[in-house]
Formats: sequence, C-alpha cells, structure tokens
Amino acid sequence: MKHNDFLCGVIEGYYGRPWSFNQRKTLFEYCLRFGLNTYVYAPKDDAKHRSRWRDLYSSEESSELSQLIHIAKRYGIKFIYALSPGLDIIYSSEKDLTSLKRKFDQLSTFGCEYWAILFDDIESEMSQQDKDHFASFGHAQVAITNEIYDYLDKPNVLLFCPTQYCSRMAKPSLERSSYLQIIGNGLHPDIDIFWTGSKVISRRITISDILSVNSVLQRRVTIWDNLNANDYDQRRLYLGPFCGRSSNLSSRLSGMLINPNCEFELNFIPLNTLGQWYQSLRINENQDQIDDDDDDNSIQIREIYQSNKALDQALIDWLPEFNKVKTAHDSQQILKIDNSPQAMSPKPTVSSLILDEDSQDSICESQTSTTSSSKLHIMECDGNGNSTDLTLDDIRLLVELFYLPYEHGPNVQQMFIDFYWLRFNYSQNENLNEWRCRSSSFHNNAKNISRLVQRLTTIHNRSLLYDIYNYVTDISSTISLCSRYLHWIDNDNKRSTIFLSGDVEPSSKRGGLAGEFLNILPMGDFQSIIKPELNSSSNIFLIQPMTSNDQGLMYALCTQVCYRDEIDDLLDQHSEILADKLIGGYLLSSLNNFDLCFSVNNVEDELCGFVLTISESEKYDKLIQSTWITQLHQKYPNVDQNFFEVNECHQWIYDRYPVRIQLFIDLTIKTDNAFFIGNKLMKIIIDNLIKRGCNGCHALLDERNPLLHQYYLRLGFVDVPNIEQNDHIILLGKQF
Repeated sequence: MKHNDFLCGVIEGYYGRPWSFNQRKTLFEYCLRFGLNTYVYAPKDDAKHRSRWRDLYSSEESSELSQLIHIAKRYGIKFIYALSPGLDIIYSSEKDLTSLKRKFDQLSTFGCEYWAILFDDIESEMSQQDKDHFASFGHAQVAITNEIYDYLDKPNVLLFCPTQYCSRMAKPSLERSSYLQIIGNGLHPDIDIFWTGSKVISRRITISDILSVNSVLQRRVTIWDNLNANDYDQRRLYLGPFCGRSSNLSSRLSGMLINPNCEFELNFIPLNTLGQWYQSLRINENQDQIDDDDDDNSIQIREIYQSNKALDQALIDWLPEFNKVKTAHDSQQILKIDNSPQAMSPKPTVSSLILDEDSQDSICESQTSTTSSSKLHIMECDGNGNSTDLTLDDIRLLVELFYLPYEHGPNVQQMFIDFYWLRFNYSQNENLNEWRCRSSSFHNNAKNISRLVQRLTTIHNRSLLYDIYNYVTDISSTISLCSRYLHWIDNDNKRSTIFLSGDVEPSSKRGGLAGEFLNILPMGDFQSIIKPELNSSSNIFLIQPMTSNDQGLMYALCTQVCYRDEIDDLLDQHSEILADKLIGGYLLSSLNNFDLCFSVNNVEDELCGFVLTISESEKYDKLIQSTWITQLHQKYPNVDQNFFEVNECHQWIYDRYPVRIQLFIDLTIKTDNAFFIGNKLMKIIIDNLIKRGCNGCHALLDERNPLLHQYYLRLGFVDVPNIEQNDHIILLGKQF
C-alpha cells in the first residue's frame, strides 16, 4: 500500500445495467454527505470495461468520464478506474500489453490518477502461447500487473483483483493456494489486493479471516464487499444496514468498498450506514491522537459502531429522498452541496457493532414481540388509514421486507414465524382463540404491506419508485395470497378447492423455469428461518434455575467448551483446573446473582448449557483476587501462577457494561438449536436486568476459542477494541 488513506466507499462492480451519468453524480453527493472517500468505476456490463476492453471510449463517453473524474476530485473523492481484461487477454502478447497501456493513457488524459486491474470471474486456463511463456496463471497476472504499475509511474493507488478472491475459491485452501502465494510473493508490495472475505457474499468478516489472508498475500487487503449486491438474483434486494464487519478490522485493512444493489436509488441505507461505520473509525483515530498527546493518560470512552442505531438514523435521513422530484429517467432538481465539515460528516450517535443475527423465539409462544432498534413491536403504519403520506414506519417496513442476504428484518421474520405456525397448527377440534389472534395479526400486517405499496405509488421520486416497484408488488401479492389462505382454512362455508386443485393462476407460484429447476435441487436449509423438525422432541429444552447439584456437570461442560490443545498435559493432571479458573469463583462468590443463573437440559435431562451472571463485575474482580485466586494458588501449588491471572477491566467498561455474563453451550448440538437456546437465555436475562436499571453487559473470552467467540457475536455481543489486557483475552460488550 503506497497511499495512506483508508479507502472507504463504493465499487460499481455488479452485472447489469450500469448507472447513468446523473446517478453517479448523485452518488458523489452521497459520498460527500456520508463522509465516504472512494468510488471505483467497474460496471461489468460496460463493454469497454470488460468484454471490449481494448476499445477506446468515444468522444461522448470520454466527456462523461472526464466530467465525473473532475466532479469526484472537487468533492475529495478518489475516482478509481478499473479495467477487466481477463476474458480474452493474451498475457504474453505485446499487442495486448500495448492496448492496456493505451486504455490507461486515455483515462489519464481525463484526469484519472487511481487505477485497478481486475481478473475476477474468469477461467484460469491459459492459451498455449501463455503456457509457453509463463510458469503459471498467477505468474502471468503478476507480470502484466507489475508492468502496468511501472508504466503508470507507481501510482498512489493500483488495486488488483485476483481470480481466487475469497477463501472458498482458494484451492485447495487459503493457506495452501499456490496461486495466492504467487500473487502475494510476486506483486509489487504497494499494489493493493481486493478480497471479498470467506465467501463471495460473506455473512461476516472476522479479524482471524483477515489476518489469514493478509499473511498469505503479504499485505493488508481491501475488502470488495458484496453484502448488498443483488445481481445474482432478480427477485432479491438488500436494503439493510452495513453490518457484520467489526470496527476492529480497520487497522488490518487498506479499505472497505461496497458493491451494492443494481438499482441505484435503493442503496441509500447501505451507503449511509457504511458512512457511519467509517465515521466511527475516524473519531477513534482522532481520539487516539489526542490520547497520545495527553500527559495524564486518561482513558477515553471509544465510539463504537452499532448497526441497529445506524439504521435508525439512516431511515430518518432516507425519508425526505422519497419526495425529491425525480423522473423515471432520473433527472432531478439540482442539489446544493454544502462543503462545510459539518455537512461532510454523518451525525448519528455511534455505538457498538451488533451483528443483527437471526433472532428466533419459540413458535409455541402466543404472539411474541420481536423488537427492532426503535422498539417497534408490531408493524403498524400511522393511525390515519386514509393518509397517502409515506411514514417512517412505512420505510422501516420496506427495509425489513428486503433486508440482508442471510437474515430478514426482525418484524418480518416474526411475521414468517407466525405464518409457519398458523399453517401447521389449525385444528377445528381445539381452542382456536390463539390461532385466530395470531391470524388477525398476520392479516393486519398484510394490510400494512398493501398500504405501503399504495403510498409508494404517490411519491414524487419516480426514479426510486420504479427501482422498488416490481420487488414490493411481488412480495405484497405473495403475502396477500398467504392471508387469503388463512381466511380460507378458517371458513368452512366458503371453502373451495382453489388451494388444492392444482388449477391455480400462474401468479400463485413464483419462479417460472428457474423455480422449477431449483425445486428439484438438494439445496439444504440455507435460508430457512424455521426448520420442519423444530417441533420434534429432540428440539425441546428446559430452562430452569441453576442449583448446587449442577456444579459437576457444569464443570464438565465448561471444560469441553473451553478446551485448548496446549493445556492437554495440565488437564491430564488436574481435570478441574480450567473450570476452576473460569467459573469456580462465580459459583462460590457472594456477588453471584443466582436468580439470574440458569441451566438448560434436553428431554433426556442432560445438561447442554448454562449461564452465570454477575451484576457487580467491578466488585467481583476486586473480591476474587483476594479470595478465590488465593485458594487456587493453594490448590495447585505446582502450576504456573500466571495461569490464574485476573483480567480486570478499565473503569469505563465497568460503567458502560457493568454486568458480566458467562454463557456456555454444548456447541456440538445443532447450530440452530444452540443459537435458539442462547438467544432465549439472553432474552430472559436482559429483560430482568432492564427491570433492575442495567443497560449493558460484557463477557471475557479466550481468543483461542473461535467457536465460542463466534457464538457470542451471533447473540449480538461485539468486540470492544483496544483493551489493554492479556494478549489472548477478547472483551465483548452488549448494550440494551
């Protein structure tokens, strides 16, 4: 990396209709408004970017690109021009090398200073001419990229996208990929490399993932983030917030660039929340500089990104966009750009990153309420049913209907859970009060979605309307069909064979030919929120208050969950030593909140989880040093006493996250069940803590236990950065 700036912004790198000149101008205005600093021009279906990369731009195209580059400069945005020659380039051809140089020369005359060469989504087979000239595919790409880097006089930014651009693509593995090793060893060290994470579309990007790829590629990678990209499925759309990428990643990366939805108008929230994420990094960097100059070494509270709060702010910011006057052809009123520092930075409250994972309560409960960050329990529009004005609740509903690839919005998810329960729990011979209550709620939500469609059709921003219209009418008609089905099964007098005859309208089944093929594929349960076996006895668990009789089983489960290879010998000699260290003090301490400690047993009465709670963790840490740790030194006199070191927290941690939680789940049980149990336990504990006036909790984990770490992250805990503790300790926090 030659440049010093963290690249944060947008890569227009999707397949489909490229954005227009006016849309890109608006994008730059958004970047300025949200504090983003980078735009990468890489639309796959700009023929002169990819399929006809050798062709120069026409005078009209040149004029538009030149204007965009200069507008970007005026706004302080790096305009990176990317070229994708990999479909048919002959790496050893002097003619093709000359074509590459000529293309970059043309862009240089437009004022472009930053570059990228992309070799993604191509075959790895070389021509015979290249095989005679290069030892491998990787060597060929390294040679031509280094040549261009030198030709461009070692620019401040040159990004390279490898053909293996995520861990899943690396063959046979990330660490053993000869291709990636060649790229890492061969590319000039100042050339940045794109990476999408563990997958093409990564649910989360972790520090351990990044450290691994950085080691292989011998530099900090730049993330090409496909979380909101929807070009692979024409029925999907992702309006949800930037999440699953910890602020702790920033020091291990060169940049974070999102490749968003094809529909330009629908990227407001991903861009806005990315800006808030980036702003939290900048605030902390500035704070670090102040702290370095502060003689009294006072500890400052960190500004940490929290995706649900970022979404709240983004929704407020997005609402006015619906009534900006834009035509279907994306002409718009001229926007005044405020270049003041205040206008260039987002202004939301920034807090801790929450991974907004799927939350799932028991489907046997009556009308549970899944809360969103705004405490919205049921999707309801305003009380004035005749109003045509779009409300904040309307656009929250819109976002929840089209949330993120791996999760639905919480209220919509609850709506699906309700329909699943209603679909399989109707019985005329039993009390129907609960069924009809939940059915009524579903019908109301269906009406809210229908009302949302009606209100959207009245907005002034027709460009936005036409980007969203097909998606929202499709889901509205689907939900309406489900609502009609519920009416049908609960009304004997009006029953017909419409849902059973096989003679339904084509609109009743989505997917066409693609749907027919997908229906016969063994796809597994990738995105199922509720599994068919959820009601089986193997998925029933009993949560009960912890008793002293549980201690032996708790010790065994704690040791199983937290086991590490390097302490084999120690555990052979002292089987209880790890559990003594981690939970022994909790069980004996007078500060233990036994009313908030629970065990979880399956139907065979086997312990499969438990949670311990200390509401006054600061007092506990002081007490434990003089009591339990002293006892452990006496119990294990021949063990290195550093093994029992107490990890005290900074005062601001005790103030912000006063309660300590220790959660242990048998992670060998099914992943969904493990998450279901943990989510239920945390809901019980948090509800009780809120009643007691608490608003935050934390946990201390060993970083060498990645499964338990990921488990806490799924439950909404976040890594709290820059805590000066034992190198192997991770501090996680959760506010509520």
